[in-house]
Order: sequence, then C-alpha cells, then structure tokens
Amino acid sequence: MEIEKLMACYCKAREVQSFYSSCLTNDSLSPKERDLLINLIKNASISSKLLKEYCQIHANDK
Repeated sequence: MEIEKLMACYCKAREVQSFYSSCLTNDSLSPKERDLLINLIKNASISSKLLKEYCQIHANDK
C-alpha cells in the first residue's frame, strides 16, 4: 500500500479520536457511556500510533 494512503488512514484515525473526545463534553452521559467513549478513544489512539510508526519506518522504502 502506498504511504500516502496509510497517512490518510492515520489522519482519519486521529479525526475519529478527536470526535470521540468531543463527545465526552456531553454532560448527560451515563458512566457506562463515558467508559465506552474512553475505550473508543484509547483504541483510536492505538490505531493512529501504529499507523504513524509504520509510516515513519517505511517512509523511505520507495
């Protein structure tokens, strides 16, 4: 896969992470909903970190 496409995936993962984070500002969230969002944020963070690391390692493989 081209590095540009992987970087687009990285950007989308960060976008999703940001969206989930913004949802945490909702004062009407139940504790379970808050925990769900926190777990989703953690997973999106892991995804973006893995993509970033992969892109950094393989950026010069062309």
